[in-house]
Amino acid sequence: MKNFFKIIAVTFVILICLYVYARFIEPNMLNVHYENISNKLISDTTPSIKILQFSDTHLSEFFDIVDLEKVVNKINAENPDIVIFSGDLIDHYKKYSYTSDISQISEMLGKIKASLGKFSVYGNHDYGGGAEKVYSEIMEKGGFVNLVNSSIKLENYNLNIIGLDDSIFGNVDIEKLNENLDEDFYNIVISHEPDVINLMLDYNIDLFLSGHSHGGQVQIPFLKTSILPPLAEKYTRGLYEFENYRGTKLYVNIGIGTSQVPFRFMAVPELSVLMLKN
Repeated sequence: MKNFFKIIAVTFVILICLYVYARFIEPNMLNVHYENISNKLISDTTPSIKILQFSDTHLSEFFDIVDLEKVVNKINAENPDIVIFSGDLIDHYKKYSYTSDISQISEMLGKIKASLGKFSVYGNHDYGGGAEKVYSEIMEKGGFVNLVNSSIKLENYNLNIIGLDDSIFGNVDIEKLNENLDEDFYNIVISHEPDVINLMLDYNIDLFLSGHSHGGQVQIPFLKTSILPPLAEKYTRGLYEFENYRGTKLYVNIGIGTSQVPFRFMAVPELSVLMLKN
């Protein structure tokens, strides 16, 4: 009987520790993940081009402007050339406590420094609750170019950056994507949802950047599956390489914030740094 109560007590302590870790510790961690990518289409006029991607901040009562400031400071510490935000800025716009003063978000994003530009795309949460127009305004006032089935070329570096509309609530225009791609440039496509890449592997895409999955957000040990959002069930985290004629690479960022529940377990928030060189 004593052993039974000991087991109960130990189990209870372990559960409390897991709760504290998943609720208060891991969500407040922030890793920086580095990848080196080489391609002959990238200009050799500079030793390397540093792209920093962040995603899925999900601003809410669980991740506020103070938390965002910590992320901004860590981004600037990396001294990136290009910064990319791959969607889902505010978790639920209608429930967001500071909708009356969203300028503070723009001001914080405006502190991010990137010598070659800052670019963003819509995520599914950027459409809900009346956030569609507000999101674009926030990003643009924060110095980001919000790409919606559109592109921008950095001619001096032979880079072509294309942003797709959100695949769930937006309107992804495949024909427009094909028009925006340039086979003589290194083509970087930003899409909030990663799984849509399977529809585009015949196109001239060199690098595909996504978020949305949260890396599973809560990974249960010994379970092979985790709860994943639609269009992020096949590609969930990290770098994937395809054996198509373009040798396309996909990077899925684990994201920063949380959604549905304010927990993270075995899915530490991250910034991804991609070093491009010829």
